[in-house]
Amino acid sequence: MAAPSGRSKSTAPSLVVILFAVVVLPVAAAEFHHGPYSGAPSRDSVVVSWSSSPSVPARVEYEARATFDAAAAMTLAVSVPPIEADAATETSEVRIEGLRPATDYVYRVVLVDGDTETPSTIGSFSTEPEIGTPVSFIVLADTQQQLEGTNRLALVGEAIADDPMDFDFVLHGGDVVESPVDPYWDDWFDSFGRMLLRAPFIPVLGNHERNDRSYYETFALPPGEGLRGERWWALHWGDVVVVGLDTNVRKPADYYAQQAWAAEHLAGPEPHKFVIFHHPVFSSDALHGSGYQYDVIYHPIFVENGVDIVFNGHSHHYEHIVRDGVTYLVVGGGGATPRTTTPDHIAGSDVSVEGHFFYVRVNTSSDEIDVECVSVAQETADDVVATPGLILDAFVVGRAEERRRPAIAQWSRFLTLGLIAALGMWAVMRNVHR
Repeated sequence: MAAPSGRSKSTAPSLVVILFAVVVLPVAAAEFHHGPYSGAPSRDSVVVSWSSSPSVPARVEYEARATFDAAAAMTLAVSVPPIEADAATETSEVRIEGLRPATDYVYRVVLVDGDTETPSTIGSFSTEPEIGTPVSFIVLADTQQQLEGTNRLALVGEAIADDPMDFDFVLHGGDVVESPVDPYWDDWFDSFGRMLLRAPFIPVLGNHERNDRSYYETFALPPGEGLRGERWWALHWGDVVVVGLDTNVRKPADYYAQQAWAAEHLAGPEPHKFVIFHHPVFSSDALHGSGYQYDVIYHPIFVENGVDIVFNGHSHHYEHIVRDGVTYLVVGGGGATPRTTTPDHIAGSDVSVEGHFFYVRVNTSSDEIDVECVSVAQETADDVVATPGLILDAFVVGRAEERRRPAIAQWSRFLTLGLIAALGMWAVMRNVHR
């Protein structure tokens, strides 16, 4: 029988067919990079900020805390578009307006990435209280960086996040980060994320921020002046006014402007007056000391206007100094490497403590201010040791008119600010900030 036409299997080359399976991996949903956190609180508004990777549309949900506690739902929301591809900033923010004064709120940010929604942890903030209401806040400075060993920044951040006191806002006296570049910002937000959810965060510039744009793009600050209208600012908050200044400026005009700004905002009706800026007016720090001439530039203004407390950083220790009725607190214990003080402390130094990482609690009432310096940990030769419940200093500040010394008050009234400013500008121009 004839063979079938065509090639037989035995002689035809093998044909191997390989099938490739195409596996489509799910695309990861957008996630939070920094935040969320709040800033620039006022009587009827607050700014909520965050960054995500990638930037996607978001929804900020919020509700009065009393309503949320009763219904477990946030009924108010505002939509926020993603950051444009060519934008210079990576931080999204939205000002929530139309809030009720003297009200506690909760909020969360929901990232909307197509069909996927990613909600943040719930945060909180309050609007400006009514006159006569107690005010509480936290102060820290010089968080900078963590090089090795136990994360001291996180120790401080977690302690503040867990502090039992209800506080209205957190003040920072500068040197938030070691350098204003992404790795340091990332470490800082990782360390202070929970703290930032507790209340609005309000810093001033330190020398390590270098007046960089990332500082202004990251934080929303109270109304002010200078660069972007935020280089120095003032927060009027019920019975309290806080003036934030920048001691990194070089131009005499900026010092004149800040003198006028401080004098204007400290002359208001608030019974409790605070100032915060980075470089110390007075300090027993062995490396930096006082040496910046702010006792000439600003101290007479503070005395004249009855300032209660001035908070400074830059010197990495705690010190409680009283001059002419004004209390100066050096609060550079937020995590930066501690420094030593001189054997002979400067005049007016009531308490000085080295080697601790700490923050400060402030509570005001109608007639007085209660202050506590809370140690979180202490530096040792090998690492750090936790110090739960250790209070480094506790004191009460009475009403300003009871503290003022007649001699210095009379002197400050008759010395013109022009002479003070001239002497101060000459001294500052000769002194290089370290």
